[in-house]
Amino acid sequence: EMAAAEEHRIALAEQNKRQKVEKMVGELFMIVDADGSGAVSIEELRSALQEPGTTSALRDAVLADPSLRETDLKAFMLGLYELWEDAQLGRTPSNGPESELSKDDFVDGVLRNRESSLNQIWACIASVRMQMRAFADSVDGRLAAVSRCEGIGGDCADGGEVG
Repeated sequence: EMAAAEEHRIALAEQNKRQKVEKMVGELFMIVDADGSGAVSIEELRSALQEPGTTSALRDAVLADPSLRETDLKAFMLGLYELWEDAQLGRTPSNGPESELSKDDFVDGVLRNRESSLNQIWACIASVRMQMRAFADSVDGRLAAVSRCEGIGGDCADGGEVG
């Protein structure tokens, strides 16, 4: 009987934590929804991940709650990244390049992998995907610069160096 009571207490604590995190993600939706339309676009997701002002506002909002930790912030940012990537690839409930996510789709998408028993593996994979995307974007930018340089006769104004 004591074991059952302890299990029930733990289950209630986990449910309370989930509700608190859902509420927090709902509040973060308001920050990500920069234009106040009530829906989040792919561009707003990108901005939340890459623009220092937005990422700082998200960090401040998460860490303002004393019960949330840096790991909660990291899990949120990884979930946000995965949602952005899925939206780009058309793997979200509102498909299409110009589609926008409702608040419920946003919360579900950000929290989707958070409670998985394999969430540490998910966090590692999502982090690697995030780093690979940054690397690919960097390579694309450098390749574009090389192409522009070659397009002007190979004589770049900066001595032929790119990036």
